[in-house]
Amino acid sequence: SGKTDSAAYYCANPNCFAVEKERLIHFVAKKGFNIDGMGEKIIEQLADEGLVASAADIFTLEKGDLEVLERFAEKSADNLIEAINSSKVVDLNNFLFALGIRHLGEESAYLITQEVFNKDSDLFFGRYGSDKIIGPVDLVEYFEAVSKESLLVINGLGERMVDSLVAWFDDKDNQKALREFSKSGVKFTKESVAVTSNSEQVGDDKKLFGKTFVLTGKLESMTRDEAKKIIKQNGGKVSAAISRNTDFLLAGSKAGSKLKKAEGLGVKILSESDFATFVNL
Repeated sequence: SGKTDSAAYYCANPNCFAVEKERLIHFVAKKGFNIDGMGEKIIEQLADEGLVASAADIFTLEKGDLEVLERFAEKSADNLIEAINSSKVVDLNNFLFALGIRHLGEESAYLITQEVFNKDSDLFFGRYGSDKIIGPVDLVEYFEAVSKESLLVINGLGERMVDSLVAWFDDKDNQKALREFSKSGVKFTKESVAVTSNSEQVGDDKKLFGKTFVLTGKLESMTRDEAKKIIKQNGGKVSAAISRNTDFLLAGSKAGSKLKKAEGLGVKILSESDFATFVNL
């Protein structure tokens, strides 16, 4: 669920060294920046050597910095620098998730991204002085202009999560980090925009246009991530929580409380085979 996907590391001292390491590990993980070869041990070495104190520092690393690390060969250094450079172009939803904002999970980050680039949405970035978000620095002005009320309208976002999101972007240190990301060359992919549900890019001909799905249980013929990708490619949305606004529950084996709640709310329940037929797999 979105709750378990969000970063769960807190410390009484916000600058706690151990907590910062966990933030960095979360940042480079697969659902964040997905930097190939930058695992937990590398992050720990970089932090211990004082080479990386914040996520923005990752993008200023040079080959010579890495060669001082224990058991780090020249080729390994070349490969990691290449991986860091190629990760600088990232989907907006992956970037939002990577920030480790409390209560913000993978699905919530995706839902926000859809609205930001949806020309029919009150949250469309073009309403706030620009046609598109180029990189992290653009989010500073955007979240200063967007109201909490408009964010709460997004199906699947709760008040606690929205409060956390607004507070994160209101923080001066976080705004400084966003500027540093942009200065280091971090930009959002055009695919971030292609994720949208606006009429120019995802038309009514998409089978799942405007439909919201929740997934539960174990899927046999595909992974959850594969199912989510199919839903999104067909114009649908994926939410972490069941509500009256949910159109379909895709239920695998060992489905639990979400199945009961869906039944109680009258949400249409699809089996894996129903889903495959529905999207012509």
